[in-house]
Amino acid sequence: IALVPNTWHGATAAAAASTVLPRPAVRCCTAPPEETDSDAWQFKLLLLAVAVGYGTNFPVGRLMNEALPAAASTSGRFLLAALALSPFISRLDRRLIWPAVATGLCDGVGYSAQSLALCDTAAAKVSFLGALTVVVVPCLSAALDGKRLGLASAPQVWLAALL
Repeated sequence: IALVPNTWHGATAAAAASTVLPRPAVRCCTAPPEETDSDAWQFKLLLLAVAVGYGTNFPVGRLMNEALPAAASTSGRFLLAALALSPFISRLDRRLIWPAVATGLCDGVGYSAQSLALCDTAAAKVSFLGALTVVVVPCLSAALDGKRLGLASAPQVWLAALL
């Protein structure tokens, strides 16, 4: 990465490296601020939408279960997901079909159990228990598969558990 004075020059790394740079404020040569800042709001808005969608998942699931039977609300959500993902089925590698089906079945059983739990349990408690998977899954992986979970070998596990 070439360092250039406080303005955008669009120079290549080789040309910038051969140029003697003045001492004043220096910033990294990435892209003009007007190009990155104009698109940044779209990504921030998308991140906000995902956070709102995830944050409202349990309360909305609770409301859906009050209006419809748990099986109907779960089936409706999976039907919408299947319709949204159906254009991509033809692009799926043939070797991944059965693992994808097995994963979908496990996900369906887990989501159905979560939906049934929302019928009798507070949404906050179900959300907390669902968030414990970040801690429980690595512990099961260590216990059943013998994977090492030390701070040096898997720092991402501890970071996720801490968050």
